[in-house]
Amino acid sequence: MKKLTPDKPKKGGAGLKRRRLHPDVRRVELLEAALSVLRSRGPMNARVEDVTEAAGAAKGTFYLYFSSWEDLLVEVRAHLLSKYVSEMQERFTANARSDWWAAFEQECIHFVDFVEELGDLHKAIFHGPIADRPLDTAISSERIIAGMLKTGIESGVCRPVAIDVAARLLFSVLHTTVDSIVQTGDRQRYLDSMFDLLRTWLRVSGPSVTSKRKKPI
Repeated sequence: MKKLTPDKPKKGGAGLKRRRLHPDVRRVELLEAALSVLRSRGPMNARVEDVTEAAGAAKGTFYLYFSSWEDLLVEVRAHLLSKYVSEMQERFTANARSDWWAAFEQECIHFVDFVEELGDLHKAIFHGPIADRPLDTAISSERIIAGMLKTGIESGVCRPVAIDVAARLLFSVLHTTVDSIVQTGDRQRYLDSMFDLLRTWLRVSGPSVTSKRKKPI
């Protein structure tokens, strides 16, 4: 049985009982605190003590869960992507039943929004020292995209392609689009060009498929 981790009382908290949390609960609390600190202070200014203070834990508690700051960033990335993928799969599954293309293009926009909202955290977890650290297969972008393409091909609205190769290329297109938007601020131009490319590449030949994709703001 895992031991519960006692926490150091917060400053000014004399007389308050120490919180005893299950390790899994404490880990999530530290991750959420890290996210808050990284967003508010920025990855370059955030420190271990900022995270533990935000979590109401002793500084030493950090090293019971993460061997280094880089390991924390790896888990922050996984935490963010797990939540995003869970919401995306539920949303796409429901919407793709009526219009695969509209659902697919909306998810492309959701991904762009997701990365833009990360701000400086995007560089820290996708382009920084941990960029080459492997992701859990369950939250791999290429795996998720492959599942979307498979659904489109099976429903007859997406041209048959080598799914594994197409998923890797499509993710590169998405990521390059997001990076370009972040760098230039020219969101609409890059989104329109990306969708023109994807439609030309992936749509079945014959009568055009009308997408009901909402125009991005």
